[in-house]
Amino acid sequence: MFKKLSIILASLFIGCSSTNISVDKKIKETNIENSLIQKYEITKNSLTSLNNYYYFYKVENKGITIYKMDKNYNLVDKKIIPIIIDTQKITSNNKNLYLIGYDENKQKPIILIIDSDLNIKEKKYIGDKFDVPKDIVTNSNKINVLLLTYKNGADFKICNLKNCKTFSKPNNQLPKFIKKFNDGYLVIGSYQDNKEDLYIAFIKNNKIVWEKRYDFGYSDIPQKVIIKNDKIFINVNSTDYMGANKYLTIILDKNGKLIKKEQNLEFQQLPTKLRT
Repeated sequence: MFKKLSIILASLFIGCSSTNISVDKKIKETNIENSLIQKYEITKNSLTSLNNYYYFYKVENKGITIYKMDKNYNLVDKKIIPIIIDTQKITSNNKNLYLIGYDENKQKPIILIIDSDLNIKEKKYIGDKFDVPKDIVTNSNKINVLLLTYKNGADFKICNLKNCKTFSKPNNQLPKFIKKFNDGYLVIGSYQDNKEDLYIAFIKNNKIVWEKRYDFGYSDIPQKVIIKNDKIFINVNSTDYMGANKYLTIILDKNGKLIKKEQNLEFQQLPTKLRT
């Protein structure tokens, strides 16, 4: 129950901050998305939209079922893709759907490129063996996938459909999100050293323009990222192994400088008698 409460509260933190992104259209779309997530018991990563339709997937015994829904929650079409992969996320641009995952047989990340009528256009393997897909970002003509690789510790890669760029980091960063930002990309995750601080990097033209490290007291894990008016809003769960949790919303400027930090909720460490 505690874990479920924590997840629900974490998902609401952006709404607690002064982002001023409450537009009628945005609210309506968000309500539809939330209704689909609850009704079909899926996650945000399983849901996307394209050409006034919503698409989501569910992993089943026979493979991956893709659902196509209209704006009124009506099922328009569904199709089973007879492939077994460890799915990570589905997204879209103005042409196709892109579903990323990990193929256990090939031991490589895979992108399924799917048209709006649920037909598989291409199965594309990216990266190297044992790379782990973490996130994907698209625009009208670009697809970039964030991968975690363990060749030199824990490095990360940004890959398109043709090649990859590896960013070797001495402190073993664990990336979680990639977001479009100022003609480049933000990579957000955590350091995997003894402190596990929040890690943020801005990458443009395959080069790190700036990177920042923030310590909020415990192991700092990003939960949600929103970009608005050149500002970066990040929900952070700062937790330790003794049960202490702090839920924060931080706001950064375009150069990664901390503008504001709001603590939304805090749980103290468990009493000694309840620790296991």
